[in-house]
Amino acid sequence: MKEIDPALSQAITQEIENFDQLAQRYQNKEIPEEKFKRYRLQNGIYGQRQPGHQMVRVKIPSGLLNADQLRCLADISAKYSQGYGHVTTRQDIQFHYVVLDDVKQVMTDLSKVGLTTREACGNTVRNVTACHRAGICPTELFDITAISEKVAYFLLWNPVNQDLPRKFKISFSGCTSECGLAAIHDLGFIATSRKVEGRTEFGFKVFIGGGLGSHPKLALPYSDFVPIDDVLPLCEATLKLFDTHGNRRNKSKARMKFVLEKWGLEKFRDTLGEILAEIKSSGKTFPALPTPALKEKPASLTDIPSTNGTPDDEAAFRLWARTNLIPQTNAYFAVQVKLPLGDITEAQFRGLADLSEQFATNGVRTTHQQNIIFHRLAREDVSSFYTALQNIGLGEAGAERVVDVIACPGSDTCQLALTNSMGVGGAINKKLSEELPMYDDLEGLRIRISGCPNSCGHHHIAGIGLHGVAKKVNGKLTPHYQLHLGGGLNSETPALGKSKIKLPAKNIPSAVLELVRLYRTEQEADESFNQFVERFGREAIGEHLAPFSELAPPEERPDLYWDWKEDHKEFSLDEIGPGECSGTVIDMIEYGLRMAGETVEKARQTADRHHYAEAAALIKEAILLDARALLYTYGTDSPHDDQILKEFQQKLVEQGILTERFESFTAELGKWADFGETAETVRPLLEAGTAFVQECQEAYDRMDAKMKIRKK
Repeated sequence: MKEIDPALSQAITQEIENFDQLAQRYQNKEIPEEKFKRYRLQNGIYGQRQPGHQMVRVKIPSGLLNADQLRCLADISAKYSQGYGHVTTRQDIQFHYVVLDDVKQVMTDLSKVGLTTREACGNTVRNVTACHRAGICPTELFDITAISEKVAYFLLWNPVNQDLPRKFKISFSGCTSECGLAAIHDLGFIATSRKVEGRTEFGFKVFIGGGLGSHPKLALPYSDFVPIDDVLPLCEATLKLFDTHGNRRNKSKARMKFVLEKWGLEKFRDTLGEILAEIKSSGKTFPALPTPALKEKPASLTDIPSTNGTPDDEAAFRLWARTNLIPQTNAYFAVQVKLPLGDITEAQFRGLADLSEQFATNGVRTTHQQNIIFHRLAREDVSSFYTALQNIGLGEAGAERVVDVIACPGSDTCQLALTNSMGVGGAINKKLSEELPMYDDLEGLRIRISGCPNSCGHHHIAGIGLHGVAKKVNGKLTPHYQLHLGGGLNSETPALGKSKIKLPAKNIPSAVLELVRLYRTEQEADESFNQFVERFGREAIGEHLAPFSELAPPEERPDLYWDWKEDHKEFSLDEIGPGECSGTVIDMIEYGLRMAGETVEKARQTADRHHYAEAAALIKEAILLDARALLYTYGTDSPHDDQILKEFQQKLVEQGILTERFESFTAELGKWADFGETAETVRPLLEAGTAFVQECQEAYDRMDAKMKIRKK
């Protein structure tokens, strides 16, 4: 596992101090909440439904954790959170109910073991994920772990990644079984190879523009082969394209998939190809990515030692072995540890750290299935390991089976959630475990739940997907779930589940059990669940489940109208708040200021090449960028440059926010294009433009808690 290099570690230490100072200024009402919010999100700190509390998201590249890091996470869960953490569908770990005053210490503790929250939220490249079976998968071409880690740390703190129009997600898969979920990522890499002059060259098949949310899109194929040496340049080129062309005004249309949707694949490919060629011809050097190594041939699941326990113990162990063990070699296994709904307690963090050291597995990795996986457990240690897992409450069978439900945190903490996805997920797990004792024949069928349409629980890519909605029944607002059927990913035929019927939250466990029983009863030969859905038909399934849409009158059964985990509480949407995923007006201001600074620098370089008219035009462009940016604080925007300059003159120059040197600013600016013919005429323009950009940045830095810019 790669550790953060010393230079980056030093930057993180300084960033922690900066965060704490800004947090104090926010608490002292010296800066607006929106300005602090942007900085907070960029550092992986999320607001939550409960005022005064934060969610802290720890970035875990490729999901890799060592024993010291697990113990650090245990300490954080105990000291600053609720005694447990939550593994996400991006292989991160989240802690809820952290107070703002404790965030500095949480960040500091993480940095001491090589972990960070930086860019785990906000308009950045989020955690770079990798197939959790990398290195042990029988169908993978090569182990992509080292490459995915290198990409993650190259992008961490990278200037190209700090101010994107929206979040950006990257994944790596070792084979076409799609454990890395390339089809739902902005950039998805799947290992491949080709023959070049009789030798094998490794590289990646690349998919581009995927994403879920309320407008789900599957990624489209960009290239059948990208050499390993081109992976980092391609990442940078794609980010530059997105940074330039992503929709910054409409955050609901800001993801890269919308650029692709607007342009079409051909234009997107051409534009990206031009940017990539420019980067490669610039002479810029990139870190070398590791050369793939030969992998050990996986063995078959045979000859598992006995626990030497009672018949019941032995039966439970055998079921666990069938569902949670993955053959690695003749001598070793990988072990999937099932975390119910992704939650892991302080004691379990510590227990897993001890097991990693005791059984020499060289750490663990989180999975996008919200579990933990150990690699290289010796065959002779399997029985002892199982017993140790049972002792810390993690010996459940059924990892990645129908009884291993995936769920986002939902209305427990999320401001956007309509329903309690964790509550219904737990109820489904309980129902299936009690009434579906054998589920080996259901391999591949997954249940995924989100508390709203945004798909943090990946409900679109499950055989059975559910997302929370509200609906009136018998005149009473009631928590419901929209049922999605037939979703799933592989590199050849990925599919998004299609919605069919809305069902009350309290009827969901029984309805899911009935759906599984229907599949078992009607299944033909080796028909998968998704094949069954297509053959049997969603309409017929909807009709079969229709009785579960009915509820007794509220005066007879008021409990049926409550949400899970919300007993005796009237269901309401009053606690829903603004989401924090998409960013704010602050993003638009800071983007404008950044682009103005870059444009002035470009003008300077252009003047150095004696292109004076072009330099003058760039200076004017920079000034307009700054003017628009600061006018956002007044709620002012216009497509007309003259109107922008007039408004800026009245609201900022004449009010003394900028210095006197810009009093006749608007009148002079219109003449600047006429001045750009010689070095002598351009030089004062550059000086004025540079000073203007600097003063606008200083003005922004003086913004108060009400988003008003104070006079100097």
